[in-house]
Amino acid sequence: MPTSRRKPSAVYWGFYNEIKRLERYDRENQTKFLASVAVVGPVKLSKRQLFMLTESIFFTGYRAYENFLRDIFLLYCMEKRPKSGQAVNSYLKPKDFNHAEMLIQSSMPFLDWSSPNTVIARAELYLDQGIPIKLPISTNQDLLTDYKRIRNHIAHNSKESFDEYKKTVRKHYGTNPLIVPSPGEFLLLSEKKKHSKYKLLTFFDLMKKLAYDLT
Repeated sequence: MPTSRRKPSAVYWGFYNEIKRLERYDRENQTKFLASVAVVGPVKLSKRQLFMLTESIFFTGYRAYENFLRDIFLLYCMEKRPKSGQAVNSYLKPKDFNHAEMLIQSSMPFLDWSSPNTVIARAELYLDQGIPIKLPISTNQDLLTDYKRIRNHIAHNSKESFDEYKKTVRKHYGTNPLIVPSPGEFLLLSEKKKHSKYKLLTFFDLMKKLAYDLT
């Protein structure tokens, strides 16, 4: 079904189901790794392989988030209503979904949906009071910035992305560790306030809550 004919709720459920699929994939990887450690003989799934699979899961989830945010934003620019029924007032008057994207993109080579600062500024520019995009994004701005840094370092693995990624790692440790963990290893670290939950699970939880709040 063309996105222009979809409701925000349909976009939400598509994204929600993708995150649930990735959660299942992560659980399967964890089970295989634990089974590999328990058996005598060659390890069937090494830690390094687990870290790489974790990076892939996170990157896929983050890409799905960017696509979800793009779709939901453009639908609101067409004044589609969220589940609350609240009216959305757009400063754009696009003919359809694609036209809305063209108007926003203008002369830019692409639209960045990964930066919370950029998304907030875009919401303020094109939607009256930024509603209903601004508040959910700004409320979770710190975590979203951390996830963007992780995403960028997985994607680019450059000096610049590494320097930004280290800011997120430092927030966890309180200082720069002697050996900086890979993004996959970092995503499997336990949260300080909730040891039973590792960072990838926190990412999944935020994605589901954020998507619900945005629709």
